[in-house]
Amino acid sequence: MADPVTLTVGSIAALAFTKFLESSAGEAAKQLTPAVLDKIDTLRQAIWAKLRGIPEVDALKVTVEKGGPVSEQQVQLLTPYLDAAMKADPAFAQELRQLASEINQEINIQQGSGGEVWNVIGKAEKNEFIDNKAPIIKDNTGTINISYGQPPA
Repeated sequence: MADPVTLTVGSIAALAFTKFLESSAGEAAKQLTPAVLDKIDTLRQAIWAKLRGIPEVDALKVTVEKGGPVSEQQVQLLTPYLDAAMKADPAFAQELRQLASEINQEINIQQGSGGEVWNVIGKAEKNEFIDNKAPIIKDNTGTINISYGQPPA
């Protein structure tokens, strides 16, 4: 998970437009869950509300509202305005960083869900048993004896 402090203004702006980007990020956005898409919409709406009235931002908003693709250059034009707004309003900056961090974490979890994802607190062991005909007994309290056929003497 990306720490909220390490998320750059550019990465926050890119997250806000993930599902509209022309690049592979737009293709990846098709795999996102509705919950993540709702958070992305919330992030984008917060940016719109803060930056309304700026011609480049308003043009980008029109493109998004029409459902058109957004270029990375358009997002880069938004970045200096977003950076200035975040520096001027620390509460706004914290809100965006928190939301972007949640989105980023959920995207990373979804990307890893094809394999094994372990979110474990404390001690954890991975058990790999290859012989599926053998009995599997997991115990760390002592010796376990298994007898086949003959009872123990």
